[in-house]
Amino acid sequence: MSISKRVFVAIALAMSPALPVMADEIGAAALELCEKVKACSMAQINEEDLTPELRQMMEPMLENMCANMQAGVQEVPSGHELYQPAVDCMRSMAALSCEAMMDSEQMVTAQCKDYEDKVKSAAGE
Repeated sequence: MSISKRVFVAIALAMSPALPVMADEIGAAALELCEKVKACSMAQINEEDLTPELRQMMEPMLENMCANMQAGVQEVPSGHELYQPAVDCMRSMAALSCEAMMDSEQMVTAQCKDYEDKVKSAAGE
């Protein structure tokens, strides 16, 4: 998988609209995940032999990712049934190694699977 595809997979997962942000604990978990994705992506970019044009395209996107992520997801009150599962999912992804984070199969942790199941259940699926 190319660097840009791996970065976009990680970003897409991190920006999933099912991952709400902005209440205290969940906002911190989202920021932690975003910073981890950004750090892993920058490390990968630095290891790759990228053209200057591709590097110029990727770096600003990564720099703006956390703000975009927080702006693109909805707020969930701390008492909401999906609040803690969302926090747990984001923290489990942030705890992954960079190598695991770049693998879309490993990126779906047990906590995220549990969160996804609870989201589907809450939506009546």
